[in-house]
Amino acid sequence: MIGWEYPPFKTGGLAVHCYELTHALAAKGVKVDFYMPITDSGVSVSDRNIKIIQVAHAKFGAYVTRQAYGPEFFSDVHAFNNTAAERIAQHDKKERYDLIHHHDWMTALAAMKAKYLIDRPMVSTFHSIEFDRSGMWPNEYILSIEKQMAATADRIITVSKYMKGRLVEKLGADERKIRVVYNAIDAGDFKKHWDVSHGKERIVLFLGRLTEQKGPTQFLNAAKRVLEKERNVRFVMAGTGDMLGYLINLAIALGIGEKVTFIGYLPDEQKRYVYAKSDIYVMPSVSEPFGITALEAMASGTPVLVSKTSGAAEVTPHKLVIDFWDVNGMAEKMVALLRYKTLSETLGKEELRDALNLTWDKIADDTLRVYEEIARG
Repeated sequence: MIGWEYPPFKTGGLAVHCYELTHALAAKGVKVDFYMPITDSGVSVSDRNIKIIQVAHAKFGAYVTRQAYGPEFFSDVHAFNNTAAERIAQHDKKERYDLIHHHDWMTALAAMKAKYLIDRPMVSTFHSIEFDRSGMWPNEYILSIEKQMAATADRIITVSKYMKGRLVEKLGADERKIRVVYNAIDAGDFKKHWDVSHGKERIVLFLGRLTEQKGPTQFLNAAKRVLEKERNVRFVMAGTGDMLGYLINLAIALGIGEKVTFIGYLPDEQKRYVYAKSDIYVMPSVSEPFGITALEAMASGTPVLVSKTSGAAEVTPHKLVIDFWDVNGMAEKMVALLRYKTLSETLGKEELRDALNLTWDKIADDTLRVYEEIARG
């Protein structure tokens, strides 16, 4: 398996996915060599079925901004991919690999080269695509890599039916090769905060990178409309990103600055507490292949309001959905959740139940079925 991140080196859900999937596979007796860049964060695991192999140095996380794309970043990517492919080929001579499984475009060149060198099946997991990260102005070089990996892969795994449609539409992927395997959550990590008390002031939470993809401007504009009807509400924006300064100024310009709190990046334990403390979690993403933060809120028993253009909307029938552009509709549903306790409590309980069923053990089983398909083929 080839990935760009693995805890403690992480900037988002990709690292968590790689960690949880490798451990769930290892628990089923699968031996995984996980190739990743050398980072300043020491990476080690105690599971005997998992070996972390770090090659070539990289300091960039998976979620770089368009402004960070540059010679140094692409140099890191190329150095890692070339070295990883060579190391895979060397190791295969000693202990034969059954297949190559890689995650997203940053590791695609290594997977494709290794497929050629050792003649083994290749599985590509698309967690997102360049159109989702960069909107109307995708980086053409990255886009070309994504098209190559879609064409070369023997099987494609993606995280939602929504994302499957995007791969076919935007990359020309062969629909017959695509398998949907949803993300999962370890709900037990959130259990200690399930009974946290709520304050008198109601809290509506936005948690994610402060980029246009995540819909933060729509969130603030909806907040203004909510505050026209419900004053005892605080809007909390957790996360960092290029739009932070703009969003602070926007909150002031909308006249709601005193009702919006920007709290920046949250470590895992603080994040779980904030989810539980919140009355509503809103994910108004313009395009969201999955949206693991929605699962985290569900695992906290917090009712979620998610955009229709998100994969997370597929994993539970117990949610409220909105069009990301419909600021008035977003505000109306926030007000409904704030005013009607029965609605809020029922959604929170049912979503928690749904989250408890989305386990990494199940995701590992689904992934193994994909492996077995190409092994038989």
